[in-house]
Amino acid sequence: MAGTTKKSIAPNPTGGASERRNRRKRLQLSLSCDRKLPCQRCVRSGWAEQCSFEAKTRPPPVCNEQFNQQQARQNSKEIQDLQAEVTQLKVLLSKAHPPYEVENGADVLRTTDRAEASEAVFFDETLKDDQSPADITKFELSDPRERSPSGYYSQHALLQFFREIPQLFPFIKETANEYLKPLGIDLKKEKSVRNECKTSSPFQDQSILERLLPRKDDADLLVSLYLNHFEQLHRIIHVPTFKREYATFWAPGRARYPAMTALVLSMISLSASLTETSAPSTYGTMPAQWISACDEWLRQQSSKNRKLVHYQISCLTYLTKRMNMISKKSWWKETGALIQDAITDGLHRDPSPTIDSPYMREMKRRIWAVLRELDLQNAFEFGLPTLLHNVDSNVSAPSNIDDEFDEASKDLPISKPPTHYTSASYQFHSARSLPLRLEISRRLFSPGLSSALTYEDVLRYTHALTQAIHSIPPWNSDEGANDTNPPRLRNLTYAFLQFQLQQCVLAIHRPYLRRDDRKYWLSENVSHQISRDILLMNSKLAGLGIQALAFLREDLLLASLSITRVTLLQPKSEFTLSLSLANLPFKLNL
Repeated sequence: MAGTTKKSIAPNPTGGASERRNRRKRLQLSLSCDRKLPCQRCVRSGWAEQCSFEAKTRPPPVCNEQFNQQQARQNSKEIQDLQAEVTQLKVLLSKAHPPYEVENGADVLRTTDRAEASEAVFFDETLKDDQSPADITKFELSDPRERSPSGYYSQHALLQFFREIPQLFPFIKETANEYLKPLGIDLKKEKSVRNECKTSSPFQDQSILERLLPRKDDADLLVSLYLNHFEQLHRIIHVPTFKREYATFWAPGRARYPAMTALVLSMISLSASLTETSAPSTYGTMPAQWISACDEWLRQQSSKNRKLVHYQISCLTYLTKRMNMISKKSWWKETGALIQDAITDGLHRDPSPTIDSPYMREMKRRIWAVLRELDLQNAFEFGLPTLLHNVDSNVSAPSNIDDEFDEASKDLPISKPPTHYTSASYQFHSARSLPLRLEISRRLFSPGLSSALTYEDVLRYTHALTQAIHSIPPWNSDEGANDTNPPRLRNLTYAFLQFQLQQCVLAIHRPYLRRDDRKYWLSENVSHQISRDILLMNSKLAGLGIQALAFLREDLLLASLSITRVTLLQPKSEFTLSLSLANLPFKLNL
């Protein structure tokens, strides 16, 4: 037996190689598989239920139960990945959106999905085979009640009329299609034209400002137009000082400061948009490019040690945007940002006599008065609060004086009486009614800071505003015979002082213009009377040839739509005779 064991273990020197080849061949044959599931090898061996193998070229077929398990594991992994992505998006959105805008990222995602879906539906329904989305955007008017940002279109004083007068938008659209479209007139602005100045490279070289300057003769005409009209309302510059620097500005061989160049461009951009005939036709489309260059120059300036000229340029460019209806949705933000800058620089505090000269103190008061009026005007137009509601300002009103002082003056001239007309009369009288108008705007647009208005408050404020309107001097005497054109300037100042008070009256009575309660019949009569007075004053300004200056405000549209709404509120069976036949010659004239 031992020999047998030894024989079986001992290698065969002659047949060892062939035996190893045969063993390897048998192993390969035993491992061969027909690549079916289960394979015949496993079936023959009785292991069919345990048959499995990996395929390098294609996945093997699996049974339904195993396939379901694999699919469940795959779906679970995808769900986990999606949840991780949503968590990351929430973190990013929480950083990008303040708490008062959204509660979490999911809200924004849902809103975005709804917006994209609505846009897709809109284009599917309106886009024709021969029209592109650009054509639809250019030619089709969209209902302001359905446009975004919804806060702007639902709260603006003028755009609210589309909700209050449902017939307004269909009437505008029908009129535009019937009368304007055949003439090739489009009510919508083309953004490519409006933003054409933004497509150029940044204004990094200061010489670009100089290349935008018109010829001296044209610039002289535009500057004179500004000084004789706009500067009689918002006192932004000191006229004698500017005229002296302007003469030096055009002197040959003299270096031009970029700040002065930007000031001239912003000034002529405002006067060029006054009327089509006041400025040379060559510069009819230039204001948008001029103010774009000025805006870019302002953005490049440091926020440290801002000079007075920076506020002057900012005010002029903003007024130009109002005259040309540029970036209208940003007006409230723009004046609010100017108020913030002014507070940062201390313009809301009365200048110190030990630090500033009399000239600089008065100019700071004037600039603060301009910023204050522009921002308060936007508060009433946009229906939004202003930072002025929270500002404790002790700046005294600008003096009622002409520019009879300069940088070398040790004292300012004595302020003239309120009945004496000066180039600063608008600012002087605006400051007198500012506390009342500011209080009304706080009650209307900052309910968190004060109690809501009751109808008794409305009547009380109406009485106070009416008294303020009656206290405006008419300036009909000949005391200003030395002025350039006293009648026109006085009427312009009187009109703007009246407009800003009448705007408050319409704002406080507007919520009560309804027919479901006869208790508020007085609001209808007051709104009708105030709107009529605004239209009469605009007619008077048109007779004087200066109605275009009223485009600095939106009272004409506000009054027209208010009187339309009041008229439509009257039932046909009860149409009030006083509203239908009163001032019939005036209405026929309009």
